[in-house]
Amino acid sequence: MKKQWWILGLVLGLGLCHITPGMAQNKRVRYIQDLYYYVQNKISKEQYYLNEYRLNSTGKKLPQKGEYKKLERYFYSFSGKSQPTIRTINIKSEDGTQTQYQEFLYDLDGQLIFYYENQNDPQKKYRDLSVYFHKGEVIHIIQDKTPIKLAEASISADLLKKAWKKGEYYHEKFNEQIKAHTKE
Repeated sequence: MKKQWWILGLVLGLGLCHITPGMAQNKRVRYIQDLYYYVQNKISKEQYYLNEYRLNSTGKKLPQKGEYKKLERYFYSFSGKSQPTIRTINIKSEDGTQTQYQEFLYDLDGQLIFYYENQNDPQKKYRDLSVYFHKGEVIHIIQDKTPIKLAEASISADLLKKAWKKGEYYHEKFNEQIKAHTKE
């Protein structure tokens, strides 16, 4: 009888070892989703500071570019610190008939934890893309509202790296803007 319990315990223990990383991943994804809705709620209540950068807000044709508009929105808070904490960055660009909307969500340490893209480029294999990060690694992908396994993703690893690099680029751009205005 003891041997049966020992074998059952061993089997369950081995099973839990395989389940635990997935459960931890699901908890991280859920945490990021909850944080996303929390930040969106605070934005709707205008509880964050907001910096905006507009390029060609009138929509007139630009030389060598044609019809092009871009809006960058940086939402941040101070949380008792002298330096701001970036919460989310939203980028919307319109290039002729193509539009692209991107969101970058950051944790309190300034690490990118979520990237969202919606676009209508006929050359891309997706319209909606959500990428969840943990410590710089992709942990979850949702493509066109369908969760997909990392190994089965039809998007390239290069695209995922670009999403991360864009998040870093816009975060650094925000930091430079803040530095420029705090020196005055």
